Amino acid sequence: MSVLSARLNFSFLCDYASVSREGKLSLNGIFENINVRVLPAQHPLMFVVANISGVNNGDKFTCEIVRSDKDQKKAATIIQEIKVDPRRNFGFIGQFVNVRYEEQGEYLVKFYIDNKELGIHRFLVQMVKS
Repeated sequence: MSVLSARLNFSFLCDYASVSREGKLSLNGIFENINVRVLPAQHPLMFVVANISGVNNGDKFTCEIVRSDKDQKKAATIIQEIKVDPRRNFGFIGQFVNVRYEEQGEYLVKFYIDNKELGIHRFLVQMVKS
């Protein structure tokens, strides 16, 4: 398959994710916003889960968390080589620990296969009153 056929089927942000021996995906604490009291802030633990079809073994997968402004400053990145049964979709579970957010606003989780952007997942970092 060509990288042009790769497609992001779904993505989630959550507190914890795992796959059972039977291949069942479990997501706990799905969220869309990170609420903080002070900035800069570090978020202790976040899982990014994605399902991607149309990939090949050996493709390079990248998941980035970036600010949604014109500079798109990176907060975190995971890069890995894809190893998947060609008859199945690629399932990604990325664990992000102590990601630092300098300012509030919209952030993007961006997904790439061999540097081709497949899609984005938007979320907010927002200040809350104590």
